[in-house]
Amino acid sequence: MSAAVKELRVSTGISGLDKMLKGGLIPGRPYVLCGTTGSGRTTLGVQFLQEGAKQGERVLLVAIDEPPAEIRGNVRYLGWDVGKIRILDVHPTAKAYSKKVSMVEVAAQRSVGSLREARDDARTEAMKQASPDLSAQSLQLMLKQEFKETRYSRVVIDSLTTLKRLSGDMDVDMGIMSLLRFLSESSVTCLVITDVPDATAVEPEIFVSRGEIRLHRLMTGTKIERCITIEKMRGSQHDTVPRPVAIAKEGLEVAAGKKVPKAALTMLQGVPGGPR
Repeated sequence: MSAAVKELRVSTGISGLDKMLKGGLIPGRPYVLCGTTGSGRTTLGVQFLQEGAKQGERVLLVAIDEPPAEIRGNVRYLGWDVGKIRILDVHPTAKAYSKKVSMVEVAAQRSVGSLREARDDARTEAMKQASPDLSAQSLQLMLKQEFKETRYSRVVIDSLTTLKRLSGDMDVDMGIMSLLRFLSESSVTCLVITDVPDATAVEPEIFVSRGEIRLHRLMTGTKIERCITIEKMRGSQHDTVPRPVAIAKEGLEVAAGKKVPKAALTMLQGVPGGPR
């Protein structure tokens, strides 16, 4: 690979995944990161942002599924300094967790601040059942305002699945397509986290995104096997073979030169919507 090509790649922070991607992600594009619960999607997303922060980039985590403090606690064992990761908590029940951060208003106040500064406030069940006021359109407006104030190079949205469930829009698909188009036009390299898509439906994010990375968590006998596949990557060569994944002390590790065990591969091939 030439030096000129290497300059056009964004490292994911995971060397094995970068090898599968032939150097990393093409910058300024939205990508889908999907998988089942417990497969390591959020960890990979934060690792991607952490890599950017280490390089002196401005990075943003859009938190929809989990409160910031919970995310921070989940990655604390990795020993990462998350102080440079900015976080936008857009859940309808979000509380301001820092008095020293800027505020973005759409349907309600949202706070943007350091992940390290997030308080340990817990949401109650009553709060969780509050009427949703979040949609793809309102999120796009919030990000538009935030991008006016800060020039980010990396963004992670966690997760699109919850955004869809909270949205009261009748035409949520059009909202998702507009959001991804906006992210592309904003020239940010974005990982959009979502559940594994329904094999019988064409999800807009899969259709519009420039690439799809999929994490798998499989139970083979009494053992859990983890692996990763690159389902598509527009404008770039990529590894099409499932590769083993491990959650180590430093984060996710991808064994780019190894193959998954036969039992896991057999199960993977039998999963609806598995590797294409």
